[in-house]
Amino acid sequence: MSIFDIFKKKDSVQKKDSASEENSTCLEAAVLSVAKNEILMQVTEEGNASADGSKIGGKPWLPSDFAWPTFTDREEKTTRPLSFLCQINLADVRGYDRDRLLPERGMLYFFYECESFRWGFDPEDKGCARVFYFENTDGFAPMEWPEGIGEEYVVPEMAVCFTARRSYPKYEELAFHSHVDCDWEAYDTLLEKLGADTEAEDHKLLGYADIIQDEMLSECERVSRGLFCGDPESYRGISEDEEASIQRGARDWTLLLQLSTLEKGDWELMWGDCGMLYFYVKKQDLAAKNFENAWFALQCG
Repeated sequence: MSIFDIFKKKDSVQKKDSASEENSTCLEAAVLSVAKNEILMQVTEEGNASADGSKIGGKPWLPSDFAWPTFTDREEKTTRPLSFLCQINLADVRGYDRDRLLPERGMLYFFYECESFRWGFDPEDKGCARVFYFENTDGFAPMEWPEGIGEEYVVPEMAVCFTARRSYPKYEELAFHSHVDCDWEAYDTLLEKLGADTEAEDHKLLGYADIIQDEMLSECERVSRGLFCGDPESYRGISEDEEASIQRGARDWTLLLQLSTLEKGDWELMWGDCGMLYFYVKKQDLAAKNFENAWFALQCG
């Protein structure tokens, strides 16, 4: 090999290293640009939850004329009350909502019908999970659990506390938030560099979902259009234009709440096999304080 060939090879290696470094810098900038704030909700043993404060389970703080939500299972032809999962006093989380996405005041409530155990990929699951919001809670009081709910599906009261941290999309969801082109390994390496907790399975508000199976944004959009998406057959027959529209619409959805296994003492409520229950809402609905059309998804290993 001549001296000329040696210098030519060295120059080629330097150019490749420079290009690789530039791509890495661009990837990091792109990922940082889509980072969100998430609010972790942690069960605490210190003291009891206040009746009108943020908590998991117990008796919800509601108006006396509140109609407890129910779900009708069309296959079994039965109607059951939903389980009360948690309530969020928005004054408690205001200081942690760094992206200023949640309403400034009032209360959010989350319900799910545990006995039917729906997954969220069927339009007929509508009503199995509900989110309620009241801006003014004057005159509210603890509400008794309704008749007909199984004892095992009455969530015991747990006090909670909050912390905030940065959240990054999982690789399965990355394409909905950025046009960056990278493989899973490069993305995982970058998240490690950024100090992201990729193994976290927490109760949390906002941010990005800790995905167990696959992204749920397009699933929320499909179901909101009345499309079943529980098996491969259901995806056939959809035109390219409609599929493109679904993918665009999926970008409108954002995580509202994620719950992992609920447990207190000997009582436990697990979502399948160590799974998660997720509540999603459209960004425009969240901005308008409208939670009537929030959707849910359940995933497990």
